[in-house]
Amino acid sequence: MAFWRTTPTAPVASLPPPFMTADQAAEHFFRTWTEDLYISGFVSGATRLSDVLNAREPLKIEQPKIHALRSAGWPTRPGGHVVVDPFDLEFVLGHAISDAGPDRSTKRIHKVQYPVLIEGQSFEIVGTMHVFPGNAPEVAAHRSGQLFLPITQPSVRREQRLVSDRDTDVVLVNRYAIRSIRQLDTPARN
Repeated sequence: MAFWRTTPTAPVASLPPPFMTADQAAEHFFRTWTEDLYISGFVSGATRLSDVLNAREPLKIEQPKIHALRSAGWPTRPGGHVVVDPFDLEFVLGHAISDAGPDRSTKRIHKVQYPVLIEGQSFEIVGTMHVFPGNAPEVAAHRSGQLFLPITQPSVRREQRLVSDRDTDVVLVNRYAIRSIRQLDTPARN
């Protein structure tokens, strides 16, 4: 995975509000994994993190913390920001946003919920997939125009280690990183 550039900026004092008004962008804290790196930081953009990622534009990550997965050292904190390609991300852990945002009600579309197990090369996700009526979760990755598919109530393991926590509201999984999707008989576990 290559970074496009880094530049120094002033640090952000506190977490931003979890929604935006019409004239300001939301800032989302997230944690993500690539094949070789763990990255955490803040991205600015649309009301929802999924909209930012599915725009398929380079992500400018503010206050990044980067850790090489095959390294025993501490994560590095490059000053400023880094820019990454969203296609390099395997999955992204997101946090709940407030329903108080201006257009939250317009984003809700009726979908059917399925408990699923999603497997990638180095990760496993158990959670709830939301698909349009008449579609099966197993083919959602092939028929979607979205780059990242949202999975709610997730339990995420990478290399057999639990990486999600109780604050993880959603995992956005790169559909190109998915090896298989299997429906479960019981609701997803937390």
